[in-house]
Amino acid sequence: MQVLVASILLAYALATFFRVKERVAGRMLPLHANMSFWLGLVCNAVLAVEIFMLGDSFLHYRTLFVVGALCLALCTAAIERVLKESFFSIFTLPVSFAFMVCSIFADGKLAGGHFAHGWFALHMLLAILGECFFLIAAVSSGTYLYVVRRLKRKNRLRAVFFFPPLARLDDLTFKLIAFGSAVFAAGLAAGLYGNLRYFEGFVPGSKHIFAGVVLAFYLVLIIARRPLKLTGSRLATLAVAGFLLSVGLMVIPDSGEHWKPLTAQEVSK
Repeated sequence: MQVLVASILLAYALATFFRVKERVAGRMLPLHANMSFWLGLVCNAVLAVEIFMLGDSFLHYRTLFVVGALCLALCTAAIERVLKESFFSIFTLPVSFAFMVCSIFADGKLAGGHFAHGWFALHMLLAILGECFFLIAAVSSGTYLYVVRRLKRKNRLRAVFFFPPLARLDDLTFKLIAFGSAVFAAGLAAGLYGNLRYFEGFVPGSKHIFAGVVLAFYLVLIIARRPLKLTGSRLATLAVAGFLLSVGLMVIPDSGEHWKPLTAQEVSK
């Protein structure tokens, strides 16, 4: 496991370095950048499966960081392959690196028999993937607002040289929101299916309701884009607001019957 973690950290660090070098030099280094990135992605996936399979009916905090790093890497790969954009990799790969570092020091477990079920693994993977797309959409929006500010200050050279064009950022923001909403909705559907099957008399808690609110917010952005002309700075501001809203899912407590930290005595057993 230590070898896998070291390989992931080295691969993500090298992939980030090569992508920054590509951006500065203005030319592609596909062999170096892609080999290191895909090596890290594969090792990350193997580590996530290994940790989850060994978790039995408990979920270790380390698993959350490893899965978070994997989801960001998967989003990065999807954006690079489907949307043909490597700019966001400069931000997402360092975050994946940081998550892997945090996984080394994370301690503690969560109780719940459903953690050993396949539907929960699918629910967690898809939900975090959706959150990652929302995060990258917020990064795209923040970049858009930054470039607009630079252009207004007539600092055109720096704004145009390093960052994608404004029209490109606007299009990417919308597509990232659309992809994220679809994946996030699939994650919620998997969780709902599992909860209804696993818990008798399941009643949605505050976290479940809030997740529905977050999904509804993004669906409104998608549906109202053309009628309300949600483009440019307006879309960028709403995308950032939507991500800040989604962060609430990380702080709102879940139902105590199936998502509670183990006490020191329970962990020792």
